[in-house]
Amino acid sequence: MEIAPFQPIDMISNLPDNVMDNILTHLTIRDAVKTSILSKQWKYKWVNLPQLIFDDTLWQKSEGNQEVARIKFTSIIYHVLLFHRGPITKFTLIIPQLRSCSEIDHLIYFLSKNGVEEFTFKIWDRYMLPSSLFMCLQLKHLNLCFCGINPSPSFNGFKRLIRLELTSVTVDGDGLGNLISSCPLLEQLVLHVSNKVDYLEIDAPVLQLFELVCSNTYICFKKSPLLAIVSVASYNERSAIGDGICNLIEFLESLPALQKLQMNYNFLKLLAADKVQTTIPATLNNLKILELTSISLHLLEELSSVLCLIRTSPNLEKLKITMYSDETDDTSDVMDFLKVQDYSDVTLNRLQEVTLKSFTGTLPEMALIKLLLEKSSKLKIMDIFREPYKVDDIVFGILIELNKFWRASPKVEVNFECPE
Repeated sequence: MEIAPFQPIDMISNLPDNVMDNILTHLTIRDAVKTSILSKQWKYKWVNLPQLIFDDTLWQKSEGNQEVARIKFTSIIYHVLLFHRGPITKFTLIIPQLRSCSEIDHLIYFLSKNGVEEFTFKIWDRYMLPSSLFMCLQLKHLNLCFCGINPSPSFNGFKRLIRLELTSVTVDGDGLGNLISSCPLLEQLVLHVSNKVDYLEIDAPVLQLFELVCSNTYICFKKSPLLAIVSVASYNERSAIGDGICNLIEFLESLPALQKLQMNYNFLKLLAADKVQTTIPATLNNLKILELTSISLHLLEELSSVLCLIRTSPNLEKLKITMYSDETDDTSDVMDFLKVQDYSDVTLNRLQEVTLKSFTGTLPEMALIKLLLEKSSKLKIMDIFREPYKVDDIVFGILIELNKFWRASPKVEVNFECPE
């Protein structure tokens, strides 16, 4: 009996369709197109990809000739779109080297006709995106970088948009506010504003996350009852901060569901407006995480604002403060303020973790540590990272003082470290 020769099984060609589709989604466009040579089953399988990502892996350097590189790149895009079949739910264009490309207008118009749900756009030039962007009514995620947009007054909004991320996008305050308010399902809003926006009104009834990096911008949360995570920062230099631009009390009272707050010195300075804050009428009962950076406890308006935040956050669980200290400044007004403070109403019975960075051992800093240790009955760990330039004798003196402080939590571990 003659035995038939062994026939190897072609595993690649006999994969289930869902497995082949999953493989393709994890490949670059270039590699996905190359799968056509594997077998008949794979040939042109890529043309049904719902997600198209064009990034700098497709950008071919042409000896410094920007125009030649642009033509080659747009040729690749047109080739892919020519063969593509079916909807394009996700489209990403990230080419930092691309300075200008008039074909983008045609591309975005094409996407508006193909039900795109996620669109990410980033090129080098501040390209003014065409009005056809606002015809992409199926959008759920929109991420734009280094470009300009101009929503028309007649634009009715992205009714399905869940996440909006704008980084260095040129748009006036009214246009931005109108865009936000016309997205009724918006849950996440990330704004890195480079142009001057004096006033920004946030009207987003289901917004849950808000991140803002800006200059001197007055923020008004008109209707954001579900907003739980807020991260705000101003990139202005300390000396460039204006006075009376915002109000800490109004800002916090408009965020009843706030659970996590991140804020840098410059923005806290804007909110404090050089005023000494003592109490806030509303209590931040839901706030669990508070992170403050570059905070100057030797400045009265900042110290009072920090204490105000702590005082009105009885359910705080994690506190992180990165300090900024100028030991040449006079702290007599700060110490006078601390002497008359009554902390009988301060309760931090849920605080478990405290991290203090750039600690120098000034009297206001020591006073804050003393307060936290005395009022935190469930505190598990306090990590204090000192400035490395402190001499050993001074460090030893600080340690002695820290050990004298009474601790409400018998299990708290205080770590005093020098960062590497």
